[in-house]
Amino acid sequence: MQTSPNLIKLALQIMDDWLGLPEYQYTAKVYLFARKLPPEEVLEAVEIAQAKFPDGGIRGLKYFCGVCWRKIEEHDIRRSWN
Repeated sequence: MQTSPNLIKLALQIMDDWLGLPEYQYTAKVYLFARKLPPEEVLEAVEIAQAKFPDGGIRGLKYFCGVCWRKIEEHDIRRSWN
C-alpha cells in the first residue's frame, strides 16, 4: 500500500489529468481535505467524482468537494456516538 503523501500526490495527479482546470483551483482544496480525512478517503472521493463527472471541469471539482464534506460529516457523527 502507498504511504499517505503518495496517496495525496496520486489524487493531485488524477485531478490534474481529469479536471482540465488550473492547478490553483483544486490544490488547496485537496490539502484542506487531507488534513480532515485519511488520505485513502481523499483519493476515494476523487475516484467517485471522476466516475460521476468523467469530463471533469468545475462540476467535477464541486462534486469532489461535496463528497469530501459528506465524509467529514460522517466522521463527526461517528465520533459523537463514542
